Amino acid sequence: MNIYECFVCGDPQESNTCDRCRAGIRGDLLGLPELYVLLTMSRQRERGGGSDGRSGKRLHAPLPGRGDVLNLLGPASRQGVTDAEDQTGSAPLLEVLSGWTEVVTEERNLTPVRKHVSTMTARLTGHLGWICSQPWVRDFAGEIQELVHEVQRITMTQPRRELLRGVTCPSCEGLTMVRHYPGDWAAECALCPSVRLDERDYEGLVKDQARRAGESVKS
Repeated sequence: MNIYECFVCGDPQESNTCDRCRAGIRGDLLGLPELYVLLTMSRQRERGGGSDGRSGKRLHAPLPGRGDVLNLLGPASRQGVTDAEDQTGSAPLLEVLSGWTEVVTEERNLTPVRKHVSTMTARLTGHLGWICSQPWVRDFAGEIQELVHEVQRITMTQPRRELLRGVTCPSCEGLTMVRHYPGDWAAECALCPSVRLDERDYEGLVKDQARRAGESVKS
């Protein structure tokens, strides 16, 4: 059995990218189309000034919308950035996806797809297995994750974390089980990367621990 270091997190695994990181990348990609819609709905500036952190008092005409949102929705510059001050905010969402989609398309000799968020995320998700075997998957995962976090910040859709009280982790036995909203997993341990339970397994864990607690009281 060959053991590798996960290209993304560095943990020892039987494949180049561990299941946890692969699931995280897939979740980020699958969530981008909906986040893009929410982003387009956030273009309007709030009354009284800059919801993007800029002062509402200007000596020139204000932007027709939120600067941070327009930056993410807009096209990339046709010329390379030559000064650190030339780049403001995150790279545009579609340009980030387009760049990685082109890499996959060219390397795998595929037919190009149109520059649409759903089409490009479908292309990337469809070839995620191949992407996760490439040495550059860490850069890919980092850029996609940064994009997701930036859009979530703007649209105020960051996942919430709730501590599942009274439920112990089946691995470390600590009271560290949490649930993320929204999320793909019913429960996971905040300390053990390998413990991620779906709804059925979580319900089974709760029933098993309740049964053991009852038997302990009787004895």
